[in-house]
Amino acid sequence: MEQYWKAYSDKVFFFLNKRIRNREVARDLLQDTFQKALTNKNQLQNAENPEAWLMSVARNTLIDYTRKKKEVSLGDIQMINSEDFTSDKERLVDGIAECLYELIDEYDDDERQLLIDVFTKSMTQKEMAKALDIPYSTFKSRIQKAREQILTEFKNRCCTLSRNSKGEIIGCTPIEKPQMTAADC
Repeated sequence: MEQYWKAYSDKVFFFLNKRIRNREVARDLLQDTFQKALTNKNQLQNAENPEAWLMSVARNTLIDYTRKKKEVSLGDIQMINSEDFTSDKERLVDGIAECLYELIDEYDDDERQLLIDVFTKSMTQKEMAKALDIPYSTFKSRIQKAREQILTEFKNRCCTLSRNSKGEIIGCTPIEKPQMTAADC
């Protein structure tokens, strides 16, 4: 089960968080998804495409959560919005991560999983090179090239990062996307 967690938990979390827009709830739903997978591990192990199977379980978990949420009647009770407690830094990181995952999703399946593993550091580069049975120096060159391509696309399509004197990201200025006019159609 651990190999499925390492391989797919980041992608499942991204999928859930993108739709819920609440990290805590997304983490809970991620745990629920993998609990269901553990309960049905024979189906997971026999699945032709384990990623698709897990994403289907995540989607169904999200649907169940949404239904339950709608069933709860709040009446006049005022709920505190959890986003009120979300720090600006956390929102910044979420936005940057969302944009990066969207860019990574444009790669084919093998490259996409490789990039996700590298960015989330679920495996070291040496471990990945060994698993792929390619020389470490070749793997390192490929990763460097992919990082440069993604960073270029990130700067062109997502935002410009601001850094402090230590190189830490302290801000992100979104790229202005041109508005479409009737003449563009």
